[in-house]
This record gives sequence, C-alpha cells and structure tokens, in this order.
Amino acid sequence: MRKTKYVLLLLILYAVGYVAAAPWLTAYRISDAVDQRDSVALAERVEFDSVRLSLKQQLNSRVLRELGADNKQNPFAALGASLANIMVDGLLDTYMTPAGIERLMRGETPAPGIPESRPLPPSNTNGNGSDSGKPQAERKKLFSDAHMGYRSLHRFVVTVTDDEGKQADFVLSRRGLDWKLTAIVLPLN
Repeated sequence: MRKTKYVLLLLILYAVGYVAAAPWLTAYRISDAVDQRDSVALAERVEFDSVRLSLKQQLNSRVLRELGADNKQNPFAALGASLANIMVDGLLDTYMTPAGIERLMRGETPAPGIPESRPLPPSNTNGNGSDSGKPQAERKKLFSDAHMGYRSLHRFVVTVTDDEGKQADFVLSRRGLDWKLTAIVLPLN
C-alpha cells in the first residue's frame, strides 16, 4: 500500500513537471525545427490562422497610423487604406507558410512560392556554408538569447531582441496539454 502511494506521488510530480515545462519544450522544438529547416515539424507547432490574424491587425494598424488621422478628409486616403489592406493580405500569404515562418523567425525575407511540405535547403550565398554572409558556426541559434516566461496560465511569451535593440514576441498558447505558436508581436518601430 505504501509503495503504491509513492508511485502515485511520483507520477503526479512527473505530470506537474511536464505540464510546467511544456512551453519551454515547445519553444525548443520550434527553434530546432527552424534551425533544421524542417517545415513539417514547425507546422505542427503553429496555428497559422491565429498568427495571420495577429500580424494582419498589427500591419493594418501601422498602415493607418502612417496615413495619419489628418487624412480623414482626403478621399484618396480611404483608397490608399484599402489598397494597403490588399498589400498586407498578399504579404501575409507569403509569410503564413511553415517556410515563411522559418524565414521570419530568422529575420530573413520569405520568398513567394516556397514549398510547404519539405525542408528548405540551406542557402549558400558565398560558397562556405553560410547564410546572409555569416559562417554557419557564427550564426546564433534561434532563441539562444531570448527571454521566456509565463504571462498567464495559458500564455507563454518568448521575447527576442535583435542587434538593433528591437524586440519581437512569439506568443505560445496552451491547447489542451500542448502549446502552439499563436501570435507574433512585431517591434513597435
């Protein structure tokens, strides 16, 4: 009887530990999928509709802010806003693939028409196994300098700061016992 209690207690502690560590494991798996350029593994951990909606709202807000409130009297401002909305949709169509998300997380510009079902080949820009002019050994691992933590019981945020000091947040949300990337919050600038 006593042995059963210890086994049950160990199982409960293991389950609580796994649930608490799950978002860190998911962030690691996302980072690993991006580093391995494994679009299939990345797609399993991303809710594309949620990420698309979060980015669309941010980009449309920026466009409206750029047009300015003083242009409300200008009839061409409304036309510009609707054209900008079409442009944002086209841009998001490019980003909202596993390969596009990979490139976005790396700070690269996604290329249209990248196949979703197979990993991206490593790009060799200068013949020595480097991306963007950096040798493979020098390129930082994704999320290596990120700050991670719970914001609530169902929300976990990975904050990444680039070389210019701009921060982007990758928001993971609990989906049952799993965690998924559900939003990307771009830097304010």
